[in-house]
Amino acid sequence: MAIVGAFKLTASNRRVLASAPRHSQVQWVMRAFALGCAAVCVYAMRQADPDLWGYLAYGRLFVEHGGPVTWDPFAYTSAGSHWVAFEYLAQVLIWEAYHLGGPLGLIVLKCLVGGSAVYFLFAAIRAASDDSAVWVAVFVLAASILSRYFLFRPQLFSFAFFALYTVVLIRSLLGDSKALWVLPVIMLAWVNLHGGFLAGLGLLCVAVALRVFQNANTRGWGRQLLVGTRGLWIALFASIVVTFVNPQGLRLWSYVLTEVFHNTNRLYIDEWRPTLQAGDHWTAVTFILLTAVLAIVGWLGHRHLASLGGLRPWQWVLSCVPLTLMAFQSVRHVPIATIWMAPVIALLASGLRARLSGAHLFQVGWPVVAGVACLPAILTCYIVLMQPSPGITVAMGTLGSKHPCSAVAFMRKNDLRGNLYAPLWWGSYITWHLYPEVRVSMDGRNISLFPDRMVVENLKFYSDGASRVDLDAPLRYETRFLLVPSDRLVLQRVLGDSRWRNIFSDSDSALFVRADKQQWLTMPPSNNRRPETPAPGCPNFMK
Repeated sequence: MAIVGAFKLTASNRRVLASAPRHSQVQWVMRAFALGCAAVCVYAMRQADPDLWGYLAYGRLFVEHGGPVTWDPFAYTSAGSHWVAFEYLAQVLIWEAYHLGGPLGLIVLKCLVGGSAVYFLFAAIRAASDDSAVWVAVFVLAASILSRYFLFRPQLFSFAFFALYTVVLIRSLLGDSKALWVLPVIMLAWVNLHGGFLAGLGLLCVAVALRVFQNANTRGWGRQLLVGTRGLWIALFASIVVTFVNPQGLRLWSYVLTEVFHNTNRLYIDEWRPTLQAGDHWTAVTFILLTAVLAIVGWLGHRHLASLGGLRPWQWVLSCVPLTLMAFQSVRHVPIATIWMAPVIALLASGLRARLSGAHLFQVGWPVVAGVACLPAILTCYIVLMQPSPGITVAMGTLGSKHPCSAVAFMRKNDLRGNLYAPLWWGSYITWHLYPEVRVSMDGRNISLFPDRMVVENLKFYSDGASRVDLDAPLRYETRFLLVPSDRLVLQRVLGDSRWRNIFSDSDSALFVRADKQQWLTMPPSNNRRPETPAPGCPNFMK
């Protein structure tokens, strides 16, 4: 009887056992929801980037020549310039994906690399939190922000590698440092894929600083501040060393540092502008939400939590400040900031949920925050459901407010050949469709090939007010044709300039030929050289 009594279930115990399967089912549903939303977000962005056609052309060139080259065949203004092909390996992979599978091959590559980034993001958040009420919401919000940047660009590789660095370093700070050796190995690939490798080195420096804080919190500000930092220092030093294992050598570092500190892109190019001014309202709202959640859990953590993972809550928040400021300064840094902020938020929110009573305002309000955090991903799923086809759209805005598609078709149909001065954001599209018959003045390679003064000259020609435009800019080079977007103020000046003759116009662009280089217009009709007008507009999908 004593033995039977020992196993007698009370009413309370029966309720606990009965609720266990239901709790397990809820956990399974939440996990399935999070991973399902993340998978849809990875697939969602299927829009061409203005530089995509350039990546294909450059990747094909590198494959044909057995590796990156330092000379440029595509632009007529690049003679004597050294091309720093800092993302050559990514461009080769983009070309091979397209060569083997067309647009579908590009989508598969994007989903593989973007999916890796989201998986490592998931692993980092799960390392910081086991509370599904926390990690699901944080992960889904972060995935929806990150996936907005999953275009067909080399940056994808930086997102994946930065997320891998994040999960390894979060685990290291929480006590598991056995994977630090992976970081220099990853850096060897990263430095040949994209210039974002600097972010990985910066994150290693942040991890060293956080480990010093951990020592200061437990041992005081004395001689033992560097205890346990050896592995991080070795990983940092080795990662720096392998960055020199690239075809450009030291020149790569010179280019990357120039790109970081020069200001031309921030003045003229939308993706370099501040997040609140870039025109991407979706990203602005979701990133503000993520930042607000970080501020709330950081403030509450400072008030109610002594430490998490050996660090004060304010120290975790401090580690996010540089990337957060960079993200608000330039919208292109939002993905990197999101990847690091997400596990920090999950760690602090989980600590608060474990520490505070059920009646605390945070416990009451967190489900509301979690629900709002899931909305962007749910809306993304709805949009994909409405447009599920695996095609790469050439949507309104892909090539700017106007496009050169009809002008390019006009030149191809009439077999026009020669050097074309055009906006740098149209250069890649023109090269892909018209090279080698037509060479462009400039394209999205920017200062990796062209001098900064030349980049500024092109941008100012198409962006300055009509009275300030330097009309001689295209004539400083061996230019035969000039292409002007129809919404640019310089157009009226060019129309009134006797040195140029308009040979094509539509609602998006105007094409001019130099008055002293228009011999083809005087050829007799019997030679079939009379200009023909193509069907207007860009194709809806990339072929």
